[in-house]
Amino acid sequence: MFTNTQRKVILAIVVAVISSVTYNTITPSSSSFAQDNSTQANETNYVDFHSNIEQIKGHIEQAEENRNNNNNTLAYVHTTHPIDEVVGLITIPLNNTEPKLNDTYINELYSLSNLASPSNNSTNEEFGEQAQSSMDLSDKVIATVIPVATLNDTNHNITVIQDLLTTFQEEYAEGVKDGKIVMMLEYQDGSAFINRADDIFNNTKSITTERDEISALFNNLTSSAQQLKDPSEINPTVEEINHELSESLTNTGNSTSAASSTANEGKSAQDYISNIRSLLNQTISAYSANDTVKANEVATAAYLDNFEHIEASIGEELSGQGEELLRERLRDQINSNAPLDSIRQTVNEINRVLDQAQASLTP
Repeated sequence: MFTNTQRKVILAIVVAVISSVTYNTITPSSSSFAQDNSTQANETNYVDFHSNIEQIKGHIEQAEENRNNNNNTLAYVHTTHPIDEVVGLITIPLNNTEPKLNDTYINELYSLSNLASPSNNSTNEEFGEQAQSSMDLSDKVIATVIPVATLNDTNHNITVIQDLLTTFQEEYAEGVKDGKIVMMLEYQDGSAFINRADDIFNNTKSITTERDEISALFNNLTSSAQQLKDPSEINPTVEEINHELSESLTNTGNSTSAASSTANEGKSAQDYISNIRSLLNQTISAYSANDTVKANEVATAAYLDNFEHIEASIGEELSGQGEELLRERLRDQINSNAPLDSIRQTVNEINRVLDQAQASLTP
């Protein structure tokens, strides 16, 4: 995790670099990673973008809940998590659409984190007001980047719901074992993403098939998570929700939304590892070209959109090594303008972890 001072430096660098980069010079070949991230063929992947903002909103909600429960430590972590992990995934699409809003949004998230900092004596009321402001601005970001027709499209909203539920499964599996919470942050992340998925469902009135049944399944899912049931008992409920939601998918409207959501379906751990290696090569290329924004975004995609999908299958030790290298060291080096050789060395270490992961997955 970054310190408070490091975050200030990182955000200053991000804002400064964003302001100086001309994004329309990015060629299709330099953005091929985006099928796993926020852009595709120089066009925004609206499902990924929407899901990432909803995850930020989930963290904000959890931060406020923890703050009201006098758990300031967890409240602070939930406010720093979007800055550390998610902002890099939404920066370019937002900057391409509205640069000033991009800067405002980053500053807004940082202001919320600052209020939650242990060194800040803000009241719960002050924090709550800032949290609501951040939620409102998150909605504005969604409405600014994603066309109205897409936001009103049934297929788009179903796919965002399904993406959030998939992320819930991954977080919950890390957070709960043997009926106990072993990683509170991950458990709360999972709970937040259920709430965000349920909220989108409730607001998408065009989902009409088996609506009452889906609502009941969401209630069951929430209750099961609160009871700390084993992931093997919870996953069938998620699968049932996804199945019922699929009944409302149409062949008209924004069909690319559904296609982008199903892009990860059927991917094996080996496929994700291959994606990570490709994204690491692109990270080096972007960094070599002094495009630290692109390098940070690609590195973030390698971790969030790929490595997180294989953590459960490669074991705790390799998962921990990969997370430290991908989620923390590599991105820290990029944001602190480390020498290119240091970036290459870290990438080589990550590839060695991936080699071991592949070997462990081979029958």
